[in-house]
Amino acid sequence: MPLAIGSYEKLRDLSDGSDLLNLAWTQDERDLLGADVMAVVAQELTAEVAEGLPYTGDYMVKDPYGEGVLGPAVAEFFGRPGWTASVTCGAGVGPLLHGLSLLAAGGTVEVVTDVYPDFPHWVARAGGRLVPFGSGPPGDVLLLERPALTDHRFAGLDAVRELAAGAAERGAVVLVDESNANYCPARYSAANLAGELPNLLVVRGLSKAYGLGGVRLGYCVASASLTEAVRGAVAPLGASSLSLRIGRRVLGLGDVTSGLRAEIARNKPLVRELLSAAGVPGPVAAADGLPYVLFPEEPQAAVEALAARGVQGKVQPVWSATTGALTATGRISVPLAASRLAELETRLNREPTG
Repeated sequence: MPLAIGSYEKLRDLSDGSDLLNLAWTQDERDLLGADVMAVVAQELTAEVAEGLPYTGDYMVKDPYGEGVLGPAVAEFFGRPGWTASVTCGAGVGPLLHGLSLLAAGGTVEVVTDVYPDFPHWVARAGGRLVPFGSGPPGDVLLLERPALTDHRFAGLDAVRELAAGAAERGAVVLVDESNANYCPARYSAANLAGELPNLLVVRGLSKAYGLGGVRLGYCVASASLTEAVRGAVAPLGASSLSLRIGRRVLGLGDVTSGLRAEIARNKPLVRELLSAAGVPGPVAAADGLPYVLFPEEPQAAVEALAARGVQGKVQPVWSATTGALTATGRISVPLAASRLAELETRLNREPTG
């Protein structure tokens, strides 16, 4: 079973060029944020040097999961200072999910929405079983993404509450991958429920929207009763002390994505219409907030049709909650800068080559 990172292996390039508009990933989001996050990172790095590299030299054995540094900033970000939830940090969402797969070792995971294939892959490697939600034996872990690519059933917090309540009746844990939730307001996050739901885990990072994947920082918000189980699965000292310093400052900025959300909402339907008019097969707008247009029916054909016009998309592996198997969807990231949107329109109006 391939991991999500495999979708980048065959890409020709990761940047735009004279003969290539790269829409395989998002490149123009930071300019739409309400703060200059790269300037903020630079300020923290400058301060770190000026202060004598205190975080760089701190092994953090007294705070091995980073909660002392990042926890208050996470609570403040969600407007819940003093909450009872715990915060466990790692080197990004992927490594956190890798560790958390041990919660289902030898057990069953019910996959509630379509998800990236990584967690299912690691569960299978640990001897666990994966089934679509409600289709087999009751799961020890229920897995879902919010926002999911096209599934709106759990967009509201009441739906998450109901799911968690049903899982709690049989002693199951609900694990929510909110990698993409940076595209939504803080009030959207299921992390807001961690203080009231005893069986909830929510994993988030700083890659999406912020464009800070290189900082390698993710965090898991958990109900207090799950803290021991989480830290028995996730490796300590996974997040670097310097990353925690930067992450604390970035989260301290608050919700800086409102302008980005507005531009995604404006451009996404325009891009879908352009693709349809150009005859690219089956474009589907991803869920509200997500900056993607998908091609679920003919992913490879769609990506090839785009490539013939000098537009790079990608085929993204997906573990399907409908079929209970690995599938794929085509995907492009919606161009947000006016110049890149115009370039897409120009290229789609060309005759295909090759």
